Amino acid sequence: MASGGSNLSTRMSTENKRIYDIALCHFKRQKDAISNIIKVASPFLELLRDYGFINNEMYEMSKESFKTPGSEKEVIYHVLDEVEKTFNLSLLEALFSKDIMDTYRGLNDIYKIFKKVIPNIEQFLRSDGEENEERPDIQPSLEQGDCKQIETDSLLLTEKENGKWA
Repeated sequence: MASGGSNLSTRMSTENKRIYDIALCHFKRQKDAISNIIKVASPFLELLRDYGFINNEMYEMSKESFKTPGSEKEVIYHVLDEVEKTFNLSLLEALFSKDIMDTYRGLNDIYKIFKKVIPNIEQFLRSDGEENEERPDIQPSLEQGDCKQIETDSLLLTEKENGKWA
């Protein structure tokens, strides 16, 4: 019996890694679209600073750069490029928080893309700012350029969620 529990733990860990990899891959793919949506620095940059995704120096520099007409997309893309380096699912939690999605309505479409590739995404994100106790700990593992394999994993995950795969 003990090996069955260990096997379940290994299977859950593998699935969690796969979900992390899928989320990171799709974040990389959506950076450009996200940077097109964020036209106003506040509250986006403040949220990233408050969550610890960017430091005060990057916050101040980005906020100042945002004042240059026409630079918004480049500034946000650069910030997203930086937060990608330390990506974890709490970034998606912040990005898809109610306040941010209400401010930047276009993010609803991006969220739908994530929901399509990770049907149970809500269990990995916090709800109303409170920690979801059942949220698994997912460690980074995706290497640059692994998105082709992630597409396959994403399809398998979606089929599993739809009851087509056991």
